[in-house]
Parts: sequence; C-alpha cells; structure tokens
Amino acid sequence: MNLKQFNALNENKKVIFFLGLSEKVIPIFSQNEDKVISRNSINICWEWLVNKHSIGEELYDVLDDEEKGITIIQEMSGNDRDIEAWNCIIDAVAYTCRKAFENQNVKYFPEPIELVDDNLVIHFLNCFKQCVLDAVNEIERVEKLLRSDNIISVNDFKCINKEV
Repeated sequence: MNLKQFNALNENKKVIFFLGLSEKVIPIFSQNEDKVISRNSINICWEWLVNKHSIGEELYDVLDDEEKGITIIQEMSGNDRDIEAWNCIIDAVAYTCRKAFENQNVKYFPEPIELVDDNLVIHFLNCFKQCVLDAVNEIERVEKLLRSDNIISVNDFKCINKEV
C-alpha cells in the first residue's frame, strides 16, 4: 500500500489498517511481558475505535508515561526485531491517539502527537516489513479486506482477520 492508497481509505479504515497489521506484530515479541503490554495497548485502541470515548489522554499515557509508556519499553529493548515491532505498536497507538484527540475536538496536541499524520503509515510499513515474515502479503491482504464491501464495522474486520 502506498500513501495515495492509504489516503483513499476513510478515517476508521485507516485506524483499522494500523491496528489490523499490528495484530500480526504482537506474537513476534521475544518477551511474554512485551506481548502482554502490546496486546493491552492495541486493545485500548480497538476499544476507542468501537466506542469513540474521550480517551486521547489515556492513549497518550500508553505511549509516553515516564514509568510504563511503550516508548520507554522500546528504548530498553536490546533485540532489533523487538525494536521494529515496538515501532509498529507505537505508530499504531500514536495514530489512534491523534484520531481520538481529533474526535474530541482538541485544539492543541501533545508535541509528539502534533507530528502524527497520514505519512506515519510509511514508517509503520517499513518497520512492519522488517519484523513480520511475509509482510507484503499481509499488507495486501489487509488492504484488500478494507477495500471490500464486506467490512462494515470493526467487529467484521476482526472476525475476518482472525479467520486468516
């Protein structure tokens, strides 16, 4: 998927793209604790996408909390593949956080979130290709799902995505 194709998706499908591919990243982590933390982080994002609650600050804390933020966890990782996997999770949470803040009509974003836009998908995909086997086919599969008329809701996507 290129930026033009990504930009053609509606806002919900853009978030689904990040989160759907992130689901394939979670099992890659070498440490079980990282798998649990990344799973919880992505679950909060899915929850926001379904309910659209005002959780921009909560998502930002997932990213940047001084003691347990996922950016801190990534910095402590000594495994290159885990670092790339964390890049994917961080990008997915940051993108969702930006959309959550926009949904709340926030005028001023935390500085790291201010920088988040659709161009983030380029970094995300580069990292995804570094850490996921058969990444190109996974990207194409998710893109095809999102372009189909079968995907009406987040739950539709999650059900179809689990079948594969």
